[in-house]
Amino acid sequence: MMNRVCVVISVWLFAGFLYAQQDEYEAFKRQQQQNYGLFSANQQARYDAYRKELNARYAKFMAESWERMTALPAIEIEEERPVYPLVYEDTITSSESILDFIPVLFNGDVVKIPDPASQAEPIAPIQAKPIVHDMVSVAFYGTMVSVPFPINEEWSVDEISEKQLSKLWTRLSSSEYDMTVRGALDVRAGLDLCDWGYVQLLQSVCEKRYGKTNEAVMMQAYLMAQSGYMIRLAYGGDRLYWLLASDYCMLSMFYFVIDGDKFYPVDCSTRELAICKASFDSERKLSLQITKDQLLEAAISPKRTLTSRDGLRVDVSQNLNLVDFYNHYPSAYIDGNVYTRWAVYANTPLDPTIAAALYPSLRIAVEGLSEKDAVNKLLQFVQTAFVYEYDDKVWGADRAFFAEETLYYPYADCEDRAVLFSRLVRDIVGLDVVLLYYPGHLAAAVEFNEEVLGDYLLYDKRKYIVCDPTYIGAPVGRTMPNMNNQEAQIIIL
Repeated sequence: MMNRVCVVISVWLFAGFLYAQQDEYEAFKRQQQQNYGLFSANQQARYDAYRKELNARYAKFMAESWERMTALPAIEIEEERPVYPLVYEDTITSSESILDFIPVLFNGDVVKIPDPASQAEPIAPIQAKPIVHDMVSVAFYGTMVSVPFPINEEWSVDEISEKQLSKLWTRLSSSEYDMTVRGALDVRAGLDLCDWGYVQLLQSVCEKRYGKTNEAVMMQAYLMAQSGYMIRLAYGGDRLYWLLASDYCMLSMFYFVIDGDKFYPVDCSTRELAICKASFDSERKLSLQITKDQLLEAAISPKRTLTSRDGLRVDVSQNLNLVDFYNHYPSAYIDGNVYTRWAVYANTPLDPTIAAALYPSLRIAVEGLSEKDAVNKLLQFVQTAFVYEYDDKVWGADRAFFAEETLYYPYADCEDRAVLFSRLVRDIVGLDVVLLYYPGHLAAAVEFNEEVLGDYLLYDKRKYIVCDPTYIGAPVGRTMPNMNNQEAQIIIL
């Protein structure tokens, strides 16, 4: 009996000890949370003070540093007339049966775009303040998005002058617009928007709020600058404009060179502007690479049936919202090399909704095949399931396609086929692909893990087998006649 009492007392004492320990832990945790809250509040207060100081300096510079400049003409590419498809059976010779191929030690140019940089970040970390606000909602390429704005805003662009615009910048830099900057950045993150998508998002939201006015332009410029992008404010006559900087040369768009950097005006036809040269130290130039799926609401098109000559049949639909988004995407190149633009198209991931519908059929079609036979299956599909036509006949000018666009539109030329083929091989078979540019023609080459015979190039100790999606019926390893592999340009993906 005594032992049982002792056990009960021991358990009771131990439980009391645990409860006391739990109480102490909860008190400790509350103290830690309180300390963290104080730390976070103090840290944010320092960030806010830093942002305020940066914007004050920027506004001061705005009142003084403007320069009247004339735009340089838009850059246009004079495209060679594309090579029309040839049919393999019509060009085959007796030598085609010989399987002793001679390697081509590559001597041409190598085209490589820079690795994608991380997206621009705010000039200082920003946290929205809990104040009463209006939610401005727009249908952004079919996706409803909302960004908060202060209620009863009390500012306008009554006068366009350096001093007046400087005062307005200071006005916008008040803490009440922190939630607007934070809200816009949250939408960018939620949709995984690329830089160009963010530009269009801000334009849509600001024009919904202010109309097509100078106020909308001022707010777009402010939000872009606070988000960390390199922009410049400008005016011509009674109109306000903003310009964005990019290392990408955007085709068919005139531009200004400011301190050695190219700046492109947004919605501007005026080629003489007074431009503010105020800047932030950490500002980032706009990139035109798309590294993530743009998470736009799906508006699915009717199914399109694509059938290859060997009987591979797939049904594919498209997200019309994404097709519309790509339709407004600027064609551009980087590092002074016009061929880099194809890498941008080829490296853009296929929309996951479309991939989920298309890829299972393609994976079933290549299941159990060798790498060579699997690539041949995809090559024949791209060669024969699409109708070839010149861009100038269909569009009136050169127009490269993202992979989704090739799957959607009724016609595709050599560059569209090469881009789609490179995407399919990387996603379905998991092999590395490069593009090959010959004068007037774009093809591809694949690096296999197994021994594959055929025309090939040796570059950087790697062997790439030629695959031409426009050489109809030609298997892996066959180069279209009159194409010189030694002089081709390799475009690294």
